[in-house]
Amino acid sequence: MNLATKTLIGIVLGVVAGLGLSLYAPGVYDPLNNYLLDPVGSLFVKAIKMIVVPLIFTAIVTSIAGTGSLKTLGQIGSRTMSLFVITTVIACTIGILTTNIIAPGSNVSIPENVSGVGKTPPQIPSVKDMILNIIPSNAIGAMAQGDLLQVLTFAIFFGVALTMLGERAASLRIVMNQLNELMMKLVDILMKVIPFAAFALVAKSMGTAGVDLIGAMFMYIVAVIIAILIHVIVTFGSILTVLSKRNAIQFLRKMTPAIGTAFATSSSAATLPVTTKCCENELMISKNVSSFVLPLGMTVNMNGTSLHHGVAAVFVAQLSGIELGLTAYLTVIFISLLASIGAPAIPGGGFVSLSMIFLAVGLPIDGVGIAIILGLFRLVDMLLTPINVLGDAVCASVIDRSLNNVEQVKDQSAFS
Repeated sequence: MNLATKTLIGIVLGVVAGLGLSLYAPGVYDPLNNYLLDPVGSLFVKAIKMIVVPLIFTAIVTSIAGTGSLKTLGQIGSRTMSLFVITTVIACTIGILTTNIIAPGSNVSIPENVSGVGKTPPQIPSVKDMILNIIPSNAIGAMAQGDLLQVLTFAIFFGVALTMLGERAASLRIVMNQLNELMMKLVDILMKVIPFAAFALVAKSMGTAGVDLIGAMFMYIVAVIIAILIHVIVTFGSILTVLSKRNAIQFLRKMTPAIGTAFATSSSAATLPVTTKCCENELMISKNVSSFVLPLGMTVNMNGTSLHHGVAAVFVAQLSGIELGLTAYLTVIFISLLASIGAPAIPGGGFVSLSMIFLAVGLPIDGVGIAIILGLFRLVDMLLTPINVLGDAVCASVIDRSLNNVEQVKDQSAFS
């Protein structure tokens, strides 16, 4: 039985146990919640918090250093990264707008001790303050305090400097890669206990908040699906038609094997060989483009993950009764863009970066909203991973078209 099936079973059992015991056996539910459900859920959330900073730091450093040289990063990398940034920002924005319109977390009555409303969230800084505070005066202090924006900034500078040192820092680059693999292994270990954490968190939430959450869970899934459809049809469709001069429907059809693999594995890394085969053999994208864009995209281009960041942030804010202003939305988009670089290309890796978003904008990471997201995450992750993979392929197609046009112009000028 795979992890997704186990997690879904955990969700169903959590709903049944939480509702059933709280309604018909409150004398059993209360001690069970106090001594089992709440501790298990809290321990899992604390474990996630524990690895966020080192995971994000090592992932960003290794991603930047992995380009090999600033020259490589500046040539094909500049075009590729520009597309990655544009599509990622659009995806997160679509997630935010869609969820605000559908409002899956509104009109749900949740007690304060479950929603996190009773806790005073940190104040979201203004845009000016955010810019002024982006560079840490003490990098180690920023890590210790969990100031994720400053940690991201330091990681970017660290990665660029590591790349500039070249072979002189080869041993340090190896160490950073090993640390990143270690952190990803910790994420993998945490993902294995998700069925139990999902049961505990969902049972606690359902038992305390009641049947209102069932409708919220359903509408949350609806919001994710609608946002995905909009992004695929409007964003990817427009990019393919205008920039790549391709038929979007035929493109999706030829990418079907990669889409299916991504859906089944929930892993961009596991899907990479199939994605490469589809791009090179079916879409006829040149190997020099696919060999650079696809592995880089697997690491730093997470359209589906960023879209979910937008949906989840607004959903939890609605459940918790927290108003997110323009500055908070810009912070979500900006942190999501940077966090996508550090999201491991493994099942459930996006949950770690999502925790980072919540911590950055002051949303409760231990309330009912995170319980719903955690409980449904494996199901949602199966929907998001194909979008991550498609985003990489779309960008590869555009870069390939751009390079071919340049080469054709050169050839024509040579014969004129």
